[in-house]
Amino acid sequence: MNKTRRSSIMVRLAAVLAITMMFTMCFVGGTFAKYTSSATGTDTATVAAWDIKVGGTNIATNDTFTFDLFDTIKDSNGTDNETDMNPVDGTIIAPGTSGNFAIVIKNDSQVNATYAIDFTVTNTNNIPVQFSLDGSVWNTDLNALDVPATAINMGATATVNVQWKWAFDGDDNVDTALGAAHTATLKVDAKVIATQVD
Repeated sequence: MNKTRRSSIMVRLAAVLAITMMFTMCFVGGTFAKYTSSATGTDTATVAAWDIKVGGTNIATNDTFTFDLFDTIKDSNGTDNETDMNPVDGTIIAPGTSGNFAIVIKNDSQVNATYAIDFTVTNTNNIPVQFSLDGSVWNTDLNALDVPATAINMGATATVNVQWKWAFDGDDNVDTALGAAHTATLKVDAKVIATQVD
């Protein structure tokens, strides 16, 4: 009986030792030192601004802008304001009058760009008006003076000066017929195309 009891105690003791070792290994194993590291990388970006202004109007958000080409009417000498017509508000023109207007383009974008200008003239009854962008080359067809793609860097401003004149010493018969009919009209459209530089 002693032997059985002793065996039973030994088995119990072995079981207790085994359980104790398992617990000890769990707790002691967690206390061993080791290197651990972790890191997270983050980056963000926003879309670059696209903001091209023509005469103060942002053409990225507006598809029209206004300019007053005929609002700056000058007398036949080209320097004095016209006073021999009524009204002098850019709604009428006559032989001997002239004028000009600056199309101002500003790149307020965060990218470099180019701009081009396509002119369209609607000239009923062929009013003999001539146009120029530099004051030396004159053409009755403003479309021939289109501005090709021209660089305009961030923060830069470009000015295109459009000039017009109706020569006072032209064909009097043509001029008189146009004035007598009083139906001829002249309309100028300027389309500015801005493009981001690659």
